[in-house]
Amino acid sequence: LLDWLADWFVHEGQWSLKALHRLILTSNAWRMSRATQPEYAAADPENRFLWHQSYRRLEVEALRDSILAVCGELNRDQFGRGVFLPIPAAAMEANTDRDSIWKVSAPADISRRTVYAFVKRGLVVPMLEVMDLCDTVSSSPRRQVTTVAPQALTLFNGEFVNEQARRFADRLQREVGPDPGRQVDRACRLALGRSPSPSEQVAFREFLETDSPLDTTSPSGDTRLIQLCRVLFNLNEFAYPE
Repeated sequence: LLDWLADWFVHEGQWSLKALHRLILTSNAWRMSRATQPEYAAADPENRFLWHQSYRRLEVEALRDSILAVCGELNRDQFGRGVFLPIPAAAMEANTDRDSIWKVSAPADISRRTVYAFVKRGLVVPMLEVMDLCDTVSSSPRRQVTTVAPQALTLFNGEFVNEQARRFADRLQREVGPDPGRQVDRACRLALGRSPSPSEQVAFREFLETDSPLDTTSPSGDTRLIQLCRVLFNLNEFAYPE
């Protein structure tokens, strides 16, 4: 395929990158959905012939940035020094100079895009490491992509995701008020880029309308709404966009 594209680019495409991009982006293979077909799956289970779009999880940088963007917290400032993201105290215990080795940046800087996160070879932010950050010890042409239990635990129980779920709930309260139906619709549009299906609308509303204790750490105080936001961050549809 690459040989054919290279030949097309030189002769028919006349070295035009725009023409090459148009050819690729309008191709049938590029526009495939993830929908499966049993007969194709039986003949080509590894998708070598590109009969559907392969599942591909967002890189940790894009995943963290997406969460911040959905919450309305992403700081889009460009350039400047690297940002020191928070590291749990337990991860610092092995360092003899733990009080000076890692000075966490100001709150406004922490919400900058993850590409600006400072990476120390011997001390990597746990969330980034668990979610398959590039190897910081040796060079490699491609980062490894794994699917392991600590990733699910990090995205569901991690401090960062839970804090952003509270901020997401606060945003929903500010923008649409206390109405559960409008909260569900707005939350799905922000997190998933679509309206909720009828069954999702019913299930999410029933969940939100159930009595629950207040969360004093969030201005919204709505524990159910916070948990719904956390669930949306953990959907495959969020982490594996089509």
